[in-house]
Amino acid sequence: MASFLLPNVNAKQQQADDILALRPIGTRHSCSMELEPIHTHPASPDHQLASSAVVGQRQESGRPVLAILCTLLHLVLVLFHVVILALKISGIEHRLVISMTSENEIWVSILSASSQAFYVIYCTILVYLMQRLTFLKNVTRRQTVTVLHDTVNAWNGLGSALECLWRQSTIPASWWSILSITVYLACVFILHVVSSSIVQFQTFNATVDASATKISHWPSPDVDMMAIQWHTISALVPTLGRFANVQGMGLHGATLYDIIQSTDTPGRATVNASSFRANCGLVRNSMLNYSPEINAGNFGYLTLNPPISKLSHTTKFRTRLVHPYPDQVTINPAISLFFPGPTVAFITSTAVNSSNLPGDETVQHVYWEHPPFSVISSTQPPLIYSMYDIHIVACTIDVQPHVATVDAQTNQLLGLSPSLGPNASGDWGAWSAPEEEPKWDIWSPPSSSELHHEKWLVSPFASGAHHPVGWCMNQDQASCYGVSLLEVFFMQQIGIDTVFPYPEIYPGFSVVAHAPPNPTKVLCSRDQFESALSKAYAALLWTGGQLGADGGGFNRKKEYTTISQQLLQWHLGINSWPLAFAFTCSLIMLALSMRVTSGMHGRNNTMPIDSAGVLQIIWLTSRLSVLTDLVSDIEDPQEDILRRAAEMVDVDLLRELNGVQADDF
Repeated sequence: MASFLLPNVNAKQQQADDILALRPIGTRHSCSMELEPIHTHPASPDHQLASSAVVGQRQESGRPVLAILCTLLHLVLVLFHVVILALKISGIEHRLVISMTSENEIWVSILSASSQAFYVIYCTILVYLMQRLTFLKNVTRRQTVTVLHDTVNAWNGLGSALECLWRQSTIPASWWSILSITVYLACVFILHVVSSSIVQFQTFNATVDASATKISHWPSPDVDMMAIQWHTISALVPTLGRFANVQGMGLHGATLYDIIQSTDTPGRATVNASSFRANCGLVRNSMLNYSPEINAGNFGYLTLNPPISKLSHTTKFRTRLVHPYPDQVTINPAISLFFPGPTVAFITSTAVNSSNLPGDETVQHVYWEHPPFSVISSTQPPLIYSMYDIHIVACTIDVQPHVATVDAQTNQLLGLSPSLGPNASGDWGAWSAPEEEPKWDIWSPPSSSELHHEKWLVSPFASGAHHPVGWCMNQDQASCYGVSLLEVFFMQQIGIDTVFPYPEIYPGFSVVAHAPPNPTKVLCSRDQFESALSKAYAALLWTGGQLGADGGGFNRKKEYTTISQQLLQWHLGINSWPLAFAFTCSLIMLALSMRVTSGMHGRNNTMPIDSAGVLQIIWLTSRLSVLTDLVSDIEDPQEDILRRAAEMVDVDLLRELNGVQADDF
């Protein structure tokens, strides 16, 4: 290769029988040579015919076509990466999705192999064009033989280019040309490396929807809530969780949610959900006050003030009120009816601690009317009136709607939106009417009375199945009361264990013929009270739905929903970093190709040689004796020695070869 890059000379024929030998003059070679006659044999006619044939066989180099093709292909490569970048920004490539199966794994290999094959073939064509155009440009310009040698030798590969770049540090012949070739080949190498990772099949979780049937958790508006057999339902609620696991069946704490009918389709479904939220507080005696009468058979006066009275003035009623024995919490239907909206009232005979309210603001003084123990068998025993204190707790029941996510196969609750936030309730405070009355469609409409409306919220506690043992103040049956199983269960949830007396008088009732003791229990925290009440109502509705209309509950509606399946699939993806490297390299290669092809689009010179192989070197040596003279004094053919000697010669190879060919002709 190095032997090709030797000076061209211009020889002139002086005599028909003589050939003038060319020798360099001075210390730097140029095209000016010292002529010296050398005797030789006359050329035969056959030789002259052969020379004429050689000259006639010269072909045009085709430089304009190659230059245009080279620039066009580099521009196409840049535009190709621009298109890929546009697809990356728009995300259109993600629309090509294939299932992640063993049969489709071959497409991953096909895409990787085809990408590599495309870049290898395309870059091979580009390197050939650049190498060819560089060669054609070098043989048509005047420069030192060392420059010709380095530029042609650098195109042998990236390693050869790096070696030539390193040798510029000892003999700097053409820094910029060698650096350009090195950068170009490095860009080709980078394209080969990133070609398989620019466009790939990437795994992702695809959501596929499937139809399913869901069973609604909420009774429809046409369900008569007062007609439901709460006697049966309230007896079943305390057993939930003891004999069956209700997880995944539409009940989670105080939240009810739709369930998916049995299906083999895995995935997640979006359904409706509702959460009960109780907002409780102590009722001030300035808002509601009970004044008992002596010797009146548990009768007294209820004084109602706004907003409970729903009037602008105070209202007073005479009614009979049987109070619970100390350390109990029971619902009071009569008082509940006076509160607006879905609000229920409990009477608690426990102690109440509240840092927000003085005790005298919420306490109600009542009497326990009991006979002396010594005359308990008398038909008309004298009554003893023992006063003790109670408190009224009012709870407004609200329902918060949610969108729930459940497992389609197990019906496990996976999430709620909006999520259940923590209760804002802290210590016990005074009850206040809500600014906006809760609106929900399953409490019975108001009655004709201005002050009363019927509420199903009271029925499960007051009309449910009762415990077989109750309490009596005295022998008057009107002084007796009992507690329902739901009330017993509720008291257990708030930390009160009820102690039942031994029945003595009426079937299932016992007369407590002594003064009520001081309460030993303290009412639980407000949060615990509200949570237990909310869960009780959720369990009631869930049990009613499970029983159905034939079992004393209500029928649930069936609706359609969709199951979202998460499947692992492949989609076409474009990686940003490999694309950035490829796009940058294509721009650099385009710029370098335009530098090489500059000025080569209009000229189409006739080339005496079309490559720089061994045959061309032999041919040049036979035509130009100066090649032998140039290196005849060099005994050690090391690269640096030859490059230093060739650096002394400027040459225009095309012009000198054309001159020699013309002389021979």
